[in-house]
Amino acid sequence: MEITDGVLCIGCLCVGRKMLILEDYWKKKCFLQILSEIPVMQNESTPMSVCWECDAIISRFTKFKRQVVRNFEMFQNYLRQNIDLSLIKSTSNLANHKIEDTVITSDNYIEDIKPEKIWDVNISNIKCEDTDSGDREPLIEIKRKKKSSKSNEIYTKEYKEIELSVEDIEEERSILFCKEEYKNSIYKCENCIIVFPNADDLKDHIYLKHELNASKYKCNICKCTFSSEISYNYHMNRHKKRFQCVICNNNFISKRSVTKHYNITHYQRLISYSVDYQMENKLNCDQDEIIEKIQDDNSLEQPSFPCELCSKTFRWKTSLRKHVETHRIETGQKRKPYCETCRLSFTTTSNLQKHVKTSSKHQILLKVRKLKDSPLEDNPEKKRDRIEEIKASVNKQRETYPCPQCDKRFQWRGNLARHMDSHTARAKGDLVCEPCNRTFSSKATYEQHMKISMRHVSENDFKYMCSECGKRFANKTRLRDHVDWDHLKNYVHKCTDCQKVFKSHTSLYLHKQNVHEKDQAGHLCHHCGKAFPNQAKLRGHVSGLHSREAPYKCGTCNARFSWHSCLSRHVRRVHRKRDTTN
Repeated sequence: MEITDGVLCIGCLCVGRKMLILEDYWKKKCFLQILSEIPVMQNESTPMSVCWECDAIISRFTKFKRQVVRNFEMFQNYLRQNIDLSLIKSTSNLANHKIEDTVITSDNYIEDIKPEKIWDVNISNIKCEDTDSGDREPLIEIKRKKKSSKSNEIYTKEYKEIELSVEDIEEERSILFCKEEYKNSIYKCENCIIVFPNADDLKDHIYLKHELNASKYKCNICKCTFSSEISYNYHMNRHKKRFQCVICNNNFISKRSVTKHYNITHYQRLISYSVDYQMENKLNCDQDEIIEKIQDDNSLEQPSFPCELCSKTFRWKTSLRKHVETHRIETGQKRKPYCETCRLSFTTTSNLQKHVKTSSKHQILLKVRKLKDSPLEDNPEKKRDRIEEIKASVNKQRETYPCPQCDKRFQWRGNLARHMDSHTARAKGDLVCEPCNRTFSSKATYEQHMKISMRHVSENDFKYMCSECGKRFANKTRLRDHVDWDHLKNYVHKCTDCQKVFKSHTSLYLHKQNVHEKDQAGHLCHHCGKAFPNQAKLRGHVSGLHSREAPYKCGTCNARFSWHSCLSRHVRRVHRKRDTTN
């Protein structure tokens, strides 16, 4: 943000230059760190203004600070792995040249030294000025000789920029034609080779991209039309320019995607190490220093982007843009995004795009749609088997992140990270609830148990209350199931095999596993060979029958049992019956 002249720069005390207010979060944080070394009396109402030169110095300093931290972490990693330091590639942009020693004698000194031609002066371009005084020197137009580039490719540490030929472009388009997502889609543009979730979006695309500016600039590859030459050239560069990974030679359409690929695929170990290194530093820091650092970070003003239509503010500009889209949808300026295949509507276009790219249900419905015209329509059993094969294939294709400690695979890196946290917590013994004598398989189930179990929280702590009967519930799902089951008599969860209804989705899932999937039980006991539908049933069978353990203890008479059901039956028959007789 520029301000008027006449203001003093607090960096170099100059006046008369173009001044800038430090509004950027990182620049402001860097400047306050510099001022923290001396006692400062600062008025919070007075904005910090610096000249353009000091602003550029602060920008370079923050960039250099991040570079030092990143390279020092890399250096520590190389030392731990005992890597030869001579093999490390420098991150500096300056080139290194070999120095050669040459002995020059007095005889051949003049012959060996050749002056480098730096300036190219054309005598015909000498101009003279007609002036009264003859002391003026003639003006000479001097052109600096440009260095000829040997190649059009631009190299960086992670990628190199290349230009595709016509054959490469056609080959890339043929690969896009053969993708399952394109072949199974209902609404698609054959010229651009992209898919759409509904017919309205496809119709808008055809009008805006192919028909609106048909008389102006037109792409000969995808038949898109443009209103200006600038937009046409930018579009053609999207066809021709690619960013190639320097390690695996895969091509990407943007710098962001190739950098993300490089960091995840080829730079993963170093990133994971840097996270561990930062965690070690945090653990080794003094507690007072950590509290002071947190207070300093909280004292700085976080960047915010307010909405002009309501009172909400957002930390990121992307979040603000998504929020503004909801206002446009509410006022009717934009059509509400929806997926015609799944019959679902979404609040923003980005959520719809994420659904189309990542939803397994969406891909399964697109493939199942083709079975209507196949001969399997008359055979229900074969059709059911075919649907199960489609579900298994789609789910298997999306599981791309394997766990290094077990055989599970995940679609998202975040899910794998949470799964690894559960492994770590289980190894430390953090997933054991001693009052309930229960052990949990994941961190999420343990935290859910601590939030909803009546042994740890009371009913008054639940924030979701039924307006009909006043009962409280831990989450919206339980409240909705209660209203549907007890008040509306709307039985949502119904078994498709035996038509039996259940109050919750969890009860329906357990019913299918214990009743209808007994024959498909894949968890075998290594002691007796008995099959169980899930790992929990197998674990209870082994601990109760083969290990002769008695983990369930009665709180009244200290009797111990192998199964929880035996403990419940004991309490019901012995203690409750005794209380009723008394």
